[in-house]
Amino acid sequence: MPAVLEARPPSVAAAAAGEPPVEPPRPDELATDVAKAVRELRANAGLSERAAARLLGTSQTQLRRMEDPRYLPSLRSLARVAAAYGHRLQVAFEPRVPQGALRAAPGGAKDRPPLRASPPAPKPAKAAQRSKGASARTRRPATTARASRAARSRRRA
Repeated sequence: MPAVLEARPPSVAAAAAGEPPVEPPRPDELATDVAKAVRELRANAGLSERAAARLLGTSQTQLRRMEDPRYLPSLRSLARVAAAYGHRLQVAFEPRVPQGALRAAPGGAKDRPPLRASPPAPKPAKAAQRSKGASARTRRPATTARASRAARSRRRA
């Protein structure tokens, strides 16, 4: 008698084999926060997904992806969403630890020498190094399409 194969999700198959269940990967914290913020903007505006998609000039599917923590929309898309809802997108970099904690800890940033003591020396301007006129790289080659057509027409005549 042939063996019967059953299709089981990985978590069920692992449990049946006596192994601990495998959890699916959790969404990224940043993507979760972004999705929640986009969803809240739409909810505060009192718009359905369809109405919000029309307002944004995008599809309802694309709007759902912006509100789904498995996806992370681009900054350009987020700026478009913010503008459509009458907001402005602002990106901020905030320290993870309080600023005083680094200075108070031994071996903190205060004890280290600065990364760069002086600004780098300015590089010489490339334009001043080049001679006037087009360089060999910028000149058109003699065998352009126009020249080739002209040569073919002369041969035919």
